[in-house]
Amino acid sequence: MRRALVLVLALSGCHEETAAASVPTAATAGPAAHDPAAYEAALGRIEARREALGRRLRAADSGAARAEIRAEARAYALQAMREVIFPAWMGTPWGLGARSTPTRPHQADTVIACGYFISSALENLGLRLDTRFRFAQAPALHAQRSLAPARGDLHRYFSVAGDRLARDIAALGEGLYIIGLSNHIAFVDVRAGEVRLVHASYTDAQVVIDEPLATARVIANSRAAGYFVTPLLQDDRLIERWLRGEAVPLQQLGVGDS
Repeated sequence: MRRALVLVLALSGCHEETAAASVPTAATAGPAAHDPAAYEAALGRIEARREALGRRLRAADSGAARAEIRAEARAYALQAMREVIFPAWMGTPWGLGARSTPTRPHQADTVIACGYFISSALENLGLRLDTRFRFAQAPALHAQRSLAPARGDLHRYFSVAGDRLARDIAALGEGLYIIGLSNHIAFVDVRAGEVRLVHASYTDAQVVIDEPLATARVIANSRAAGYFVTPLLQDDRLIERWLRGEAVPLQQLGVGDS
């Protein structure tokens, strides 16, 4: 219990420790020039699809029909994150302070903190959070458990190297996850056996980046504290909130609630 408490306290937010296209496959690949109008149009298409799926869910007359719609919605949301939202945010500068809370990538005179990248990307998808600011400023574990509250969805890893952590996460299955690190939070994308970290990185170039999890410096920096990993958009409750346009409340966890 004491070790778990240390982890909860350590995963406390984003603070500096050290200085329809495809998702980029290399951390060194520069992002394409960002087109704000095209991005807004793409988000409009995502919203229209979300609303259409939501109407079908409300009209479904059987559990099997609802399950089929949820599966379709889950696959579409995953595709939208990978092919629209993540690529648009690539290269957005990381930073902290009053200018670190933009709702869109590459906004003039802004940077993005790691927690705000998570919450802004999810709201770009159309997932309502109560509120984006509270989620972004909360300890990583609080945000993670709010998005994946089932006890079986919480995976803890203590002081393992990045390559071992990547193998362990790959074993959880394909899809998106959120990882809580020491003073950091990030998306994890597992696809075709590859495990990548998508995050607003305080290391290296200090931008939003898509890089192999096994060799990411933020993973090595968190090894002593450990890691929490939770699935994203894989449970029925969260996908239905997305389809219905219902806000996800932030859970405030107490000692022993992890």
